[in-house]
Amino acid sequence: MTRRSLTGFLVLAALLTSLLYLWKPWDLSDPSLKLGLDLQGGLRVVLQSEVPNPDREDLDTARNIIENRVNEFGVSEPLIQTSGTDRIIVELPGLTAEDQNRALGLIGQQAILEFRLVRQSASTQPHNTLTLDDLEEVAFTGEVIRTARADFDRVGGTALGPAVFFDIRREFVNDFGNFTGSNIGRRMAIVLDGRIQTAPVLQARISDSGQITGIESLEEASDIALVLRSGSLPINLEVEEIRAIGPTLGQDSIAAGTRAAIVGGLLVIAAIVLYYGPLFGSVLMLGLVLAMIFIFGALAGLGAALTLPGLAGLVLTIGAAVDGNVISFERIKEELRSGKSLRLAMRGGFGNSLSAIIDANVTTLLAAASLYQYTSGPVRGFAITLAIGIISAVFVNTVVVPFLLDVLTIRIKRPLIPKGFYARGMRFISKAPLVMSISGLLAATAIALVLFLGLELSTDFTGGTNILLGVPEGTSVASVRTTIDELGFESLQGDQANIVEVQDNTIEGDLISVRVGIGASSEISDQFPGALSGALGADLLSADFVGPAVGSDLRQGAILAVLAALALIMLYVTWRFWPNWIVAIAAITAACHDVAIVLGVLNIIDAEFGIPVLAALLFVVGYSLNDSIIIADRIRENLRRVRDKSYAEIVDLSVNQTLSRTLVTSGTTMLPVLALLFLGGSVLRDFSITLLIGIAVGTYSSIFILSPMVVWFKKQQRSFRTTRRAV
Repeated sequence: MTRRSLTGFLVLAALLTSLLYLWKPWDLSDPSLKLGLDLQGGLRVVLQSEVPNPDREDLDTARNIIENRVNEFGVSEPLIQTSGTDRIIVELPGLTAEDQNRALGLIGQQAILEFRLVRQSASTQPHNTLTLDDLEEVAFTGEVIRTARADFDRVGGTALGPAVFFDIRREFVNDFGNFTGSNIGRRMAIVLDGRIQTAPVLQARISDSGQITGIESLEEASDIALVLRSGSLPINLEVEEIRAIGPTLGQDSIAAGTRAAIVGGLLVIAAIVLYYGPLFGSVLMLGLVLAMIFIFGALAGLGAALTLPGLAGLVLTIGAAVDGNVISFERIKEELRSGKSLRLAMRGGFGNSLSAIIDANVTTLLAAASLYQYTSGPVRGFAITLAIGIISAVFVNTVVVPFLLDVLTIRIKRPLIPKGFYARGMRFISKAPLVMSISGLLAATAIALVLFLGLELSTDFTGGTNILLGVPEGTSVASVRTTIDELGFESLQGDQANIVEVQDNTIEGDLISVRVGIGASSEISDQFPGALSGALGADLLSADFVGPAVGSDLRQGAILAVLAALALIMLYVTWRFWPNWIVAIAAITAACHDVAIVLGVLNIIDAEFGIPVLAALLFVVGYSLNDSIIIADRIRENLRRVRDKSYAEIVDLSVNQTLSRTLVTSGTTMLPVLALLFLGGSVLRDFSITLLIGIAVGTYSSIFILSPMVVWFKKQQRSFRTTRRAV
């Protein structure tokens, strides 16, 4: 089998596998691609504490435990918030009826595990006839459990039945071992939420592990293991209400976003085909289509949900897919200008661009890995989509597109790619001090604005008032947004409200839920719900304060993820560009500069900082690093090839050589974002502006921050060496 045939087989296998997971012929009832709450809607469950007004710390702890359970259960992108002083709201994206019942059982289960000896008087009774009165006092609780897993209890290779195997925490190993060792021959009952699961005879000392038997099914064992891993709820919760909800982004915003995506996609297709011609342009677009199929196929195979933050990651990966091909195509143009034939130019272009593509995408992949490790919820969804997209983009850039062009140009001798434009002789380094001074001042001002004035945080971070309205038939989400604006309450805007359609079989008529950033003690907290219901001619059913969707654990995780990502990226870039390790510092500096300016702009325009904007900021970091690495890679290459120029001239040459790639990539990435800004509606405005400013700033920071920093460092290094020799 030839190399070309083997590559073709690999591409075909990847395509068929992706299509198979998208189709899922083995389970047509299960949707192939899952969508999050913001794009699809789902189920809202309100849990009420049995104890009135429980301790606030217990309520917050219960919220975190429920979030861990839901995440481990496999529900992607849930929304979990405290409500008032004694309730927790859990919103789950679309689930099957069977999964809904399982999820409800897991959410409210208190999961209090107890280890208790059976009284001697009842030691001969079967465990299914034992009652709690037959047991002694609690010896240990579930806090001794470190981890738990479900499997079959086996003896000699024969499966006896489902069981939960657990490990004891290190600090309890001696105590647990001494207790079981001193009671050998007696029965010890394992009780979960007041129900005796099993009561085996202690045959030997148990110190570091054990098992729970007497479970009917492996699914039940999996659920028990899950709740044991997540811990016991400090308060007992009851399901107060269950309601179906529409997409939290709003049908109006989804429709507008879909139109914008179509228009943006058509603009990208037109721009690429016009710039690279019918052959190379069409192959690039086919590569993008295949990349999208690979991404969606992987998401379907993993059961991951696609959300608005995930779409931000998707935009970044599409940009990476375009960028990788643009890098290769611009190198092919350089080879053609040097007089090579088309086939030789393609071989040289794809070969010379490989290191730049790999380096640029590995840094983004490291950031995605850190986000996945330390975060949860929508940020982890962004990381999953980004990682899958980057791997797919690299596969398309380095395997699919070269293969397609290799097959299509077998009998073609003349170049079929337009010359386009290329920069020559532009002096960027000489202009850098002025640009860096202005840009540095802007970044410092932006940081000062954010530190002293702060950002306008959305209800994702601050919480707010959740209002349930019984609205007249035909009331739309868009009309509710308009009504909020017309009421004229200060700091309340319709495009910043979270508005969803709700279905409840126990209540007649149409229901709409409105969540706005009004604190529990705000002056308008009592006025706004009544004013809104009156303006809509609706019935006010409830108005409660809900806590933030982004808990403190996720905020801390996000900070850890960013720090870990920066450290990993610095180590990787330092290794790849050694001894020119300043590239790592410069790339990180440029990315921080870009984020600072974007935050300053968001502060000036009073943009609302929510989860979508956070995802867009993560996009900015990835885009900035990508741009910086491309230029640094060309500098490294030219240092090996060019001998008759100074270091500053080599850096200028490298920026000139990569300028066409930088502008083409930025332009094609901006087109769908511009379409989203102008056609996506007011709800997506802040998200689009963040992406747009980030692309623009990331484009020039790699030229006017990274490049001059590298030159300055080299001058300082040479000056130091000269001084040391003189001494």
